[in-house]
Amino acid sequence: MKNDFGYLEQSEYRFAMLATAKAIAIVNQLKEEGVISAYAVGGAIGALFYIEPTQTQDIDIFVHLNPKPGSLLVTIEPILDRLEELGFTLWEEDKVVVAGWPIQFLPATKAIEIEAIAHAKPEPLADGIVAFVPPAEYLMAMAIDLGRPKDMIRLQCFYEQRVFDPNQLDALLEKHQLSSKWQRYLSQF
Repeated sequence: MKNDFGYLEQSEYRFAMLATAKAIAIVNQLKEEGVISAYAVGGAIGALFYIEPTQTQDIDIFVHLNPKPGSLLVTIEPILDRLEELGFTLWEEDKVVVAGWPIQFLPATKAIEIEAIAHAKPEPLADGIVAFVPPAEYLMAMAIDLGRPKDMIRLQCFYEQRVFDPNQLDALLEKHQLSSKWQRYLSQF
């Protein structure tokens, strides 16, 4: 059950991590097969490697997309086609359900997203499965960039739990012109 703050109880957290590991194992399979060249887990699932887990509805996977040979267009169709071949045909809104988790594959189009993928490191989940997760500062910068209410909540958790390097975050925000947005958020905390 969720408490009043949307945090997962310990038993739910363990179950969610096992389900997450199964979904990420499929994403890793796509990477091993060359369908995805690189990825980074973002959003609440990426953040759980640094802060207390919170409720989420999906897994955000930022991916590099390369055009098919002979084409200039970039599409996530090869990912979706391969998932369909593997039997994952259930959809929830704009997300394909993999091992019980709706996954949103997000093409990395912004510089901050591309850098997040480049800096993502393997983090252990369960049963020897790893997820590629960017440093906390990148997850924070991407949340600042998006600026949704749920991003604000996550930013507050990062800030209160002090699981980031303020100097690295400042440099990253300056580089991507997000410093003023961060200062506005800080004034609300």
